[in-house]
Amino acid sequence: MDPQLWHDYCTSVDAADPVPLSLRQWKRLSQVERRMHIDGLQRWISQLFIETEEMKGVTDAIANTLRRNKDSPPGAKEIFALSGPNAVGKSTFMMRWGRERYLQMITGAATDERGRTVMKLDDDCEADLCPVTWTHIPARAAVKVVNQLILGCYGLPGDGDVGQLTTNAVRAARRHGTQILIFDDVHLLYTDWKGGRFVLDHIKHINTELGYTGTTLVLVGANIEDSVLVRDPQIAGRLTLKPLAPYQVHTIDERRAWQGVVRQLEERVLPHLPAGEPGMLFLELAGELWLRTQGFLGDLKTLVGEAVVAASEDGTHRIVREHLNRIELCARAEGTRRELAQPRRRSARSTRTAPDDWGSAPDGQSAVSQTPQ
Repeated sequence: MDPQLWHDYCTSVDAADPVPLSLRQWKRLSQVERRMHIDGLQRWISQLFIETEEMKGVTDAIANTLRRNKDSPPGAKEIFALSGPNAVGKSTFMMRWGRERYLQMITGAATDERGRTVMKLDDDCEADLCPVTWTHIPARAAVKVVNQLILGCYGLPGDGDVGQLTTNAVRAARRHGTQILIFDDVHLLYTDWKGGRFVLDHIKHINTELGYTGTTLVLVGANIEDSVLVRDPQIAGRLTLKPLAPYQVHTIDERRAWQGVVRQLEERVLPHLPAGEPGMLFLELAGELWLRTQGFLGDLKTLVGEAVVAASEDGTHRIVREHLNRIELCARAEGTRRELAQPRRRSARSTRTAPDDWGSAPDGQSAVSQTPQ
């Protein structure tokens, strides 16, 4: 990512939580004031982030990797990787994590006339401080492209042969004080050809060279658990791999975990729904929300956010099933929803079920709990 774009993202401020209004205050708004308030709600919800227990576990695992790398001798460091299905929220989570680390690591640094943080190289020279960098891997990226992507994180040209580009990329990361280098979409690396070994070897080489200055590689990709990248013995020996997965509701514990996430989201939006009551979502509509989203957090946030807006526009100021029914989600969510809603003609080996029996669990206990575990 362009260094200025990444810096601007990291230093940007999320939309403010609008002031909650009572039913009486809503009624007193003019049509223009109502529209402005709802627009503010939409902006706030679009940037709303819910950190689940699973995400906290990933955060702790990355912190442990960084700590071990900091304390280890110079040379090849541990690599952290985050995997999961497409659209499960890996990139959103890692971008927010990278932003938090970036802000922590530039605290107290000098700035130039542009407002960018800088570091002194000597008495007459300074460079932009880029402690955390982010880049997206394009489709079928080979060694030269990886080098060009790294150089692009510092706004540097990617001209030259592969060897020179590698040297330039490593030098740039060191010169700009990079401690964390995040590669997103690593499943698109060009490893499925006869020269794919070069790509894997290049990742290992970059990890070793940057390891002399303590830089940690963080890889993010779709379903990379069984990829060539992870199966490579040398990479696997230094890799901490964590998964992010959509929530399932097959067992009572899984349903309670899902309820816990829905409850977190409910607690954030409930102040803006003055006719709503606690349990409106995580007790009354937990099953419907799962059926619509299949446990994907991004779809959950979209669905609830659109329902908040719909409830505000029609004056009910609480979310009911009819609001959810009027909202169309992504093609994946809608296609799977239709499949789950059909009469089931599944083999005994199928584990995909719709939560139409949400109120009961296999062991006879209630899956609905006032205090999700």
